[in-house]
Amino acid sequence: MKISQKNKVVIITGASKGIGRESAKLFIESGANVVMNSRNLTDLEEAKQLIGGTDENTLLVEADISDLNNCEKLVSAAIEKFGRIDVLVNNAAQFGSYKLENLEIKDFDRIMNANIRAVVYLTKLVSVHMVEKQSGTIINISSTAGKRGYLGGIAYATSKFAMNGFTECIAKELRPSNIRVVTISPSSVDTRDVPESEIKESGKGVYMRMEDVAETIFLSAALPPRVMLKDVEIWGTNP
Repeated sequence: MKISQKNKVVIITGASKGIGRESAKLFIESGANVVMNSRNLTDLEEAKQLIGGTDENTLLVEADISDLNNCEKLVSAAIEKFGRIDVLVNNAAQFGSYKLENLEIKDFDRIMNANIRAVVYLTKLVSVHMVEKQSGTIINISSTAGKRGYLGGIAYATSKFAMNGFTECIAKELRPSNIRVVTISPSSVDTRDVPESEIKESGKGVYMRMEDVAETIFLSAALPPRVMLKDVEIWGTNP
C-alpha cells in the first residue's frame, strides 16, 4: 500500500518517459500534485494520460531546462498553480559516449549543461521556497557511472561525478533547514514498457526496471521527515 503524499507538490524533470514517468505515476497515485517537465509537450500529454493525471493534480511544463531561463519558467509555473514545492526530482539527463580524441566541446557542453548546470540552477531556485517553509526533499538521479569511470564516459560520467559532489555540498548546507538531499545512483535500467524479462522477477539476465528506481525515488520522499536516505546505489541482482 502506498504511503499518502496527499497535497504534496512534486516537480519531476524528464517526466515524459522512463523513470520520470513512473515516478510521476507513483506520486499521482499517492495523492500528490505533480509538475511534469520535459522538452516535448506531446510526450508529456501522452504520459499524463497513461498515468491517470488530471488537470487538477498535474501540470505539464514543456521546457528545455539546459536553458536556465526555462528553469525559472518551471519553478514559477509550479508556484503559480500549486503555491508551494515539497519535492524536486532532478531526473532529466542527456547521454553520449565519447573518447577524448573525438570529443567535440559542443557535445561536452550539451551534456554538462543538461546534467549538472541545470540541476544546480533549478535546485537553487527551488531551495529558496523550501528554506522559507523549513522543509523539503531534493532527489538527484545520478548513476553508478558517477562513481566509476568507464571508457567513453568522459562527458556523461563526468557530469554524474559532478552531480554527486554538488549533492554532498548542498546536503550539508540545507540540512539545518530540514531539507533532505538524496542521491540515487542506478546501474543499468531496462526502460522499455515491455521488458524482455517481464515474466521473470529474478534470475540471470533480469535487469532492474524503471519502476524499481521510481519506487526508490518515492520512498526517499515518503519517509518520515525526521529521516533521510543519503546516497543510494541500485543494482540488478543478477543481470
